[in-house]
Amino acid sequence: MKPGELLELDVESLGFEGIAIARLDTGIVVQLRGGLPGERVRARIRRKRRSYIEGDVVEVIAPSPWRREPPCPYAGDCGGCTWQHAEYTEQARWKQQHVRDALERIAGVVVGKYHPLVVSPLEFGYRAKMEFSCSERTWIPNKLWESMEPTAMERKRSAIGLHVRGRFDAVLDIEKCLLQDEVANAILAAVRQRVRSSGVLCYNQRTREGFLRNIIIRRTSLNEAMLVLVTTSPQHESDHQLLNRCAHELPEIIPQLVSIIWAVNDTPSPVPPGPYQTLTGREYIRERLAGVEFRISAQSFFQANIPQLERFVACVIEAASLEGNETLWDLYAGAGTLTLPLARKCTRIIGVESNVHATTDARANAERNGITNAEFITIDLHSPAGWDVLDRLPQPDVVITDPPRAGMHPKLVEYLLRRKPQRIVYVSCNPATQARDVELLTACYHVTAVQPIDMFPQTYHVESIAVLQRYAN
Repeated sequence: MKPGELLELDVESLGFEGIAIARLDTGIVVQLRGGLPGERVRARIRRKRRSYIEGDVVEVIAPSPWRREPPCPYAGDCGGCTWQHAEYTEQARWKQQHVRDALERIAGVVVGKYHPLVVSPLEFGYRAKMEFSCSERTWIPNKLWESMEPTAMERKRSAIGLHVRGRFDAVLDIEKCLLQDEVANAILAAVRQRVRSSGVLCYNQRTREGFLRNIIIRRTSLNEAMLVLVTTSPQHESDHQLLNRCAHELPEIIPQLVSIIWAVNDTPSPVPPGPYQTLTGREYIRERLAGVEFRISAQSFFQANIPQLERFVACVIEAASLEGNETLWDLYAGAGTLTLPLARKCTRIIGVESNVHATTDARANAERNGITNAEFITIDLHSPAGWDVLDRLPQPDVVITDPPRAGMHPKLVEYLLRRKPQRIVYVSCNPATQARDVELLTACYHVTAVQPIDMFPQTYHVESIAVLQRYAN
């Protein structure tokens, strides 16, 4: 069995990261991109691993009743969405299952109660933040390689869009992304038009040449928008002209655009080291959540699903089960998205965050909203120096932890086991790493409830809120 060979397979399930699972007659697992459970498909082998095979669905022989035609013309090639071919009810069912599978199969944890997944009010147009990559060349999908000469000419154009699935150096030119709203798409189109008319070079990931690297668009429910232009250091007059045109022309045609920020990144890392410079408008955009007004800067983390935010915060508050006299820690606090609404439910809360810019935003947000029982500190939660700072904090009754996808550092888990708060509310965007950490925490805690919530329709990503209660003894 070699790469390129075609097989007919029956899809059994959807695994983690949205991969369809099938098996050969010998029992060997075949991981497929593009299949749905219950389907008979024809697949092409892409790669043979030691214990499994990777492949791509090239034809659906017997489709699932939950299959649909993806609304987006880039589906299948773009790495932004992986589940557009599945009806949303089916996406929700498998997200719920993945949370359960992670805790039961990875961690072997007994959960008191699984609450039904909270579905997103919107399937499309929900994103609060989108980051688009820029490339000196446009990636042409295989299905468009029909007219060679026009296609070859098109490939020479710069691309502003999203990465091709599995390729760090290939970018699809996205004219309209269905995950963001019409205002955000208007900003994307306006920037693209000015890039192409100015002659500015987009970035080449391999040679590290070119000016424009990334375009970040942020939106809020208060109908405000921010544009962040990430570039290398300007080398030509046209580079400066592009920045000036965006700063002066875009707010005139898109009144919701109240902030345009410029960040220089000459490093190999995709994350700009700063500083961030305001080209026009404010340094922030505003969001209102759970009665709290937030100012969000270019570097602040904020949850990505605008219409689902209120439900998300309400789920965390409910999971904390506060009586009003507790002391809380909020680990990985960001700009205070959870800290500040929780502050109104407890005696004292301390937000802990590694990003100094987010901490600055959080303090300003607390002061502006008259919240005096919330304080914020900046430490590295994954270092001994950070744990030394935690040692000097008051004993928490409840700890909220919302780590990145990689989960918590094992030493931080050990630290929480030593401090033994009465309750831990573990918020995660990665059920697998949440399950890994929860397994360690069950040395002192039992999981009373789990609440999945969908913040990312059309993708396999799902948020999971686990409530851990300390054993009585």
